[in-house]
Amino acid sequence: MSAGRGCSAAFVFAALVVLASFAGTTEMETFPGLRENRAPIAVYLLVFAALVAAGGLALTTWRSYGGWAAVVCLVALMTLRMWTLAPALHCWSYDSTGRNDDGSYTCVNRGVMLP
Repeated sequence: MSAGRGCSAAFVFAALVVLASFAGTTEMETFPGLRENRAPIAVYLLVFAALVAAGGLALTTWRSYGGWAAVVCLVALMTLRMWTLAPALHCWSYDSTGRNDDGSYTCVNRGVMLP
């Protein structure tokens, strides 16, 4: 496999991982009621995607405009993801989360509710 195809595959894979991060918490962010807390998994997926994107950039030459453009696009996606995920991060260690009408989250762990 050539380096060009390898870095392209790395960037596409990183983009798919970021999209999986979006898909994993869509239900938690959209619908009312308690849902399983998948925010930590989404953050881990974003870290993994950043590592894959760095690996893809390492496969290209550092002066590759296409590689840098792909990294900029991935960073924009990851920033958007963290922006939408940030309100739920205070529930990191809880089992379930529930989205309130004002956009905040209620954390629930073993039957105990905390604001």
